[in-house]
Amino acid sequence: MQGVLRRALALVALGGALAASAATANIIDGTDDRDSILDIGPSLGLSKPEIDRIRAVSGYVGCFLPTPSLGSGALFLTNRQILTAGHIFFDDNGRRRSNCFFKTQSIPPVKVDLLVDEARFGADPLKAGSNYDFAVVPLAEPIPRVEPFPVDTDVKIKAGDALIVVTAHPAGMEKVVPNEVPVVQGCTVRRVPVSTSITSFYRTDCDASGSSSGGMQLSRVHGELVYRGVTITTGLWRDPKLKGAPYDERRGSVTTALGTDAAILEAGRTLAIFDRFLE
Repeated sequence: MQGVLRRALALVALGGALAASAATANIIDGTDDRDSILDIGPSLGLSKPEIDRIRAVSGYVGCFLPTPSLGSGALFLTNRQILTAGHIFFDDNGRRRSNCFFKTQSIPPVKVDLLVDEARFGADPLKAGSNYDFAVVPLAEPIPRVEPFPVDTDVKIKAGDALIVVTAHPAGMEKVVPNEVPVVQGCTVRRVPVSTSITSFYRTDCDASGSSSGGMQLSRVHGELVYRGVTITTGLWRDPKLKGAPYDERRGSVTTALGTDAAILEAGRTLAIFDRFLE
């Protein structure tokens, strides 16, 4: 009981720290369009079953030690592992964080410990915002009766593709959204550079701020929602001059996602096979 209480108090303290530091956000091309999935999900083309599925497969990713961190993530390929931004699991000195968890935003929510020591990182140590800034992390136990959104490697992502970005609860939002409700935004792929790294990546005009990292990026392919990418950089979200600024990669009015293909897909498949082998 004391351990649970300590964790709860730490999480409350973390939320307060994030709120205090969130003086602004990287709002691209005008206003902050992020809002509750319940309020704007239907206008983004999401059906009630799709909204329920998003809430069941995505949510908070956090760690308590040695310093707290909080971001977003989602089930990836199976119901036994998540994909998120790798920097969530390292402090500023490159030390691996521990006492980490994944908590969905379903009703009721499901909270599962993360087996960070068995994770697949893009690099170790890794650099936040780099093309290696990803983590596929196994859950201590599977989440029953849920199915992650699929990955489609046949249809390549391209500039102009519409996205739906899902974040657990980013800091510095203009709208007030309950913590248990996912935050979503409709935005656009602006550029898909040629990658020379082990991962693919693309630039977007999605609004972002602290704790947006790890957010799931969905897009429709042949009418079906597919898992396209994971948010890894939120731009210069602490710079008030960029709030509402036009999309501009050079100035930092941009956000970046890693694609769910290439090294990320390989890491996810490898971890899933290893996990089945241990069953």
